[in-house]
Amino acid sequence: MTEAFQTTMAKFSINVPEQIGEDLQRWADEEGRPRANLAAFLVELAVRQKYPEKYPPEKVVKKHGETT
Repeated sequence: MTEAFQTTMAKFSINVPEQIGEDLQRWADEEGRPRANLAAFLVELAVRQKYPEKYPPEKVVKKHGETT
């Protein structure tokens, strides 16, 4: 089992300007995912970029078993 499945998730709500919410919904629709899922991804990405010493880059598996 990977570490990602063992992590407890924190839940909270945020307020954003209406236009940001609409654009976030448009973006989520374009990707075929829920708006909350996209927002969670973007928040996680921002926190990982802010604290790179705590969250080292994850390896990305490419085709044929190559990693980066």
